[in-house]
Amino acid sequence: MSLVVLGRPAMAAADRAWIDALRGRHRGAIFQESIGAHVTLVFPTEVTDPTSATSHLATVAAETAPIELSFRAAMPWLDKFSGETYVYLVPDAGNGALIRLHDYLYSGPFADVLRLDLPYVPHITLGRFGEAKIAKALVDDLNAQEIEIRARLETVELFRLSEGEAPRRLAEVALRG
Repeated sequence: MSLVVLGRPAMAAADRAWIDALRGRHRGAIFQESIGAHVTLVFPTEVTDPTSATSHLATVAAETAPIELSFRAAMPWLDKFSGETYVYLVPDAGNGALIRLHDYLYSGPFADVLRLDLPYVPHITLGRFGEAKIAKALVDDLNAQEIEIRARLETVELFRLSEGEAPRRLAEVALRG
């Protein structure tokens, strides 16, 4: 069993449907369709227990204001571990705030698992591909459309991931800072 912290930005229904359709076509639903489009803030870990993690989320959320986001570009990302290339939808507006939230969450019980060897790029995964050229073609097509998805991150959520089971939400905490 591992824990993961996600942010599921609120956005227009049409924008969410567009993202979900892309994720469905291009294997983008990494944590399963039940979670939907999200920004991973703390990657899956077994370093702490749900009670400590929830308490930490409450502390961070009390000092963090909701984050206005605008996603306007797609980018390819090569995963050196799997060899697959992911297509990310990345925010320009709100990017810095997401990075600061990520960094703050990686204090307390998550401090020992922060990976400084991997850069943190806030994103919503749209797809993953075995061939980088196919991912790049999708990125080029999406960027030619001049995407603009406005969203607002108002909560952070703690999920339990267990092999062979659907993800289970353990806590949802409002950003109130």
